[in-house]
Parts: sequence; structure tokens; C-alpha cells
Amino acid sequence: MATKLVLKTQQKLLMNPVIHTFIGFLPLSRIEFMDKIKNEIDSNPMLELDDPPPEKTEADAPNIMEKKIERADQSLFNSYIEDGFLRNKDKLDKNSVIELFGSSRITLADHLIQQAQVQFTEKELELAKYIIYNLKDDGYLDFEVESVASSLNSTPEEMENIRKIIRTFDPQGVASKSLSECLLSQIEDNEENRTLIQLITSHLEDLSRSKFSVILPKLKIENEDLNLLIKKLRRLNPKPGLEFSQNEIDYADVDLILVKDPKKKDYQAKYVNDGIPNIVLSQYYDNMSGKAKDKDTANYLKEKLKSANLFIEGTSLRKSMIEKIADYLVKAQKDFLEFGEKWKKPLTMKKVAEDLGFNESTISRTVNNKFIATENGIVSLKKFFSHGIKGDFGFIHSVDTVMDKLKNIIEEEPKAKPLSDQVLAEKLKNLGIQISRRTVRNYRDEMNILNSSERKEEYKLKGD
Repeated sequence: MATKLVLKTQQKLLMNPVIHTFIGFLPLSRIEFMDKIKNEIDSNPMLELDDPPPEKTEADAPNIMEKKIERADQSLFNSYIEDGFLRNKDKLDKNSVIELFGSSRITLADHLIQQAQVQFTEKELELAKYIIYNLKDDGYLDFEVESVASSLNSTPEEMENIRKIIRTFDPQGVASKSLSECLLSQIEDNEENRTLIQLITSHLEDLSRSKFSVILPKLKIENEDLNLLIKKLRRLNPKPGLEFSQNEIDYADVDLILVKDPKKKDYQAKYVNDGIPNIVLSQYYDNMSGKAKDKDTANYLKEKLKSANLFIEGTSLRKSMIEKIADYLVKAQKDFLEFGEKWKKPLTMKKVAEDLGFNESTISRTVNNKFIATENGIVSLKKFFSHGIKGDFGFIHSVDTVMDKLKNIIEEEPKAKPLSDQVLAEKLKNLGIQISRRTVRNYRDEMNILNSSERKEEYKLKGD
């Protein structure tokens, strides 16, 4: 057999291991991050605990975050030998790297974006991202698509079609607006499931109140059949997003504290160092690595030293990134912190990403499972985001503001003749807010406000 010499070229995209470590830390909750540090200390002799150093002032260490990120960016294009890193020097920056490489813990947004990238066109993907990044922790949609369609240069029909496709993603049922819609997304629409679909569509409330005597004749089934349907129902997931989220929150989970400067009348987000182990290089093993005569021992210590340096740098970058983004959020939403929900300004992850020079996915990972302690309690960083509704003369109104105005209109309506949803929509239009009757109804339902005929009966009972 003749011997042939075959030359192959292989293109590899190189990612700085510091960045790789750093983005793996971003989506971790505080508790998970502390566990990560403890596990690393146990497995790497080059790391050890140390007393925390005194806090540095702004005068002592200006622009620490910027310098660290810049150093990481510059080293991003250096050559590394490690397998698994690709090299494409001309097209890389910190944003594309963080976007391309996933984290050790996948968030709900990450998981859905991966599926959206193979499902949608470039334009549709941008709309899908808007929906995905605005999902609540349980996976439900937090806004009416038709109320934001115009501000995204789209139509309600296009947004709704994209939302329906996202509902079919894994986990099924995300981006739903209601419990019944979520459950229906998880079963096939066929003859076998016809009765189950009817139960979900029309009798969830009856089921929650154990009104079996109402359900059985309506569905024309017996007790045994209903028990089987309930078993099937229990296999469905009413909150599909929670498997990617952290449910229980207590003070130990707080990453930041809100500090108010009385002179500047401004807010600042301060990272909570208490409880986070302070790690340093072990001087003993560091010295040993340079003196080890055995080759295997020397290589082992050298590898552990490299891993330890990456870990320490990654933890430092994580802290700086959380603090930087949180500080932006508290300054942007100062009125929300001062006066409450109705003063929240429209603010999207895309806007924050553009202003800070990062990617939407970076912002999403960073705020995931992060909480700040305020005078009014513990607040999720996701709470600082709010989509907007286009108004007259280029004004953008937050949904909270619109709902507050809607509530005020209803409170001042004539009791003898309550306003219909259509009239309420027209009243809002006169205030420069254009939303449909359907959106008014959804906002009204969300605030637990009855419809006009039910309000009329309620007013009669109260003697108004």
C-alpha cells in the first residue's frame, strides 16, 4: 500500500480561558457561587482561604472593572495550546465570545435562544429574543405582544406567531399567557386528548374547587374517567421555567445592597462580600512548584497553578460585572426605587447591553438569580427591566404606568354607567397611549378589576 502525505488545515476559534471561566460564573446564584468556590478550594491545592483585604476606595483603585475587562480582551487573541479553543483572530471581541460560549449553568433564556437560532430568520430572531428576555422566572409572558409590536417595527400578528412557536420549544409551554394555555401546549391536539383538552379549557377553576358534580355531566364522563384525566394533568408542568430558576430567596442569597448618597441624592449598588470566601494562591505550593524535581509532580503543580490563577481572575471579573450592571440599573430606575412600580421607566436588556458595550446574553446571564437588598425588601435585578408602549410624539410609556392610569380612570368612572373596555381604550388614547380593547381587558384582569357589568353590580351592592 502506497504511503500518502495528507495536509489538513483546521480553523480554531480561540477564547481566553479567563473569559471562559468568567462567563461560567455569571449565571450562578450567590449560594451556587459559594459552593463553586468551596469545591475548587477542595480540589486545587494551589488555592487557600485568606482574610478579606480592606475595601479599596475609588481613589485607590479607579476603573478596576474596565482595566480587568480590557486586559482580558487584549489577551483574548493570544495563542493558547489547550484543545477545545478555536482560533479566528479577526472576528472576535468580548461580546461575540460571551455570546458564542455557553456557561456551566444554562439559563432559561440561553436554552430558548439556542432553539430560536435554528427556527427563525434574522429579523424573527430579534423579535423572539425580545419575548424570551422578558419571560418571568416561571416561563410565562410578562407583557401583551400587541402593545409592543409597533415599537419593534413589527405587527401583533407577527409577534403572536413567533410567540406560538416559542411555546412549542423545550420546555413546552413557555411564553404562555395563562395556565390553561401553558398546559395545552404540552399535549397533542388529537382525539385521544379531546376530553382532557376540554377539561383544561373550560374547567380548571371547577377542578381547583373540587366541583366534580359540575365537571362530570359537562364532560359526560364517570368518576373513574375523571381520575385518569387528573393523573394525566398532574404529569404536565404548570410552571415550565422554574427548572431553570431559583425558587427560594432569603437574605443569604442577596448579592448587593442599595446605598443612597444623601448629598448627590443618587443610588449605588454595592456588592456584598460578606460570606463569599476570599481565595488566594497558596504560597507553600507555589514555592513547591518551582522546586519539584519529579516531572509529574512539577507538571501537576504547574497545571493547578494555572487553573488557580484563572479561577481567581474569573471570580474578580464576576463581582465587577454584577456590580457594574446593577449600578447602571439602580441609576436608570431611580424613580422606581423612590416612588414605586408606576414610576418604572421602560428599560430592556438590549438597551442596557448597548449602553454598557456588552451583549444581551451577557446582561441576561448576569442578572439571572441576582438580588439586591433595598429599604422596601429584596428585589430581583430582573425587576428593574420593563418594556414600553409607544405613545404620541415619540413618548414611551412603561406598562406599569399605563396600568396605573387605567386604574385611575376606572376609579373615577360614573358608578351608574361603568366604562367598557373599548371606552377605556379610547380614554387612554386621549392621554397619548394607544392600546387595543383586548390589551385593556388583559391589564384589567391582571389587576383583578372586574368588567363593566360586574363593576356595576358591585357598585349597587355597595350603594355607590
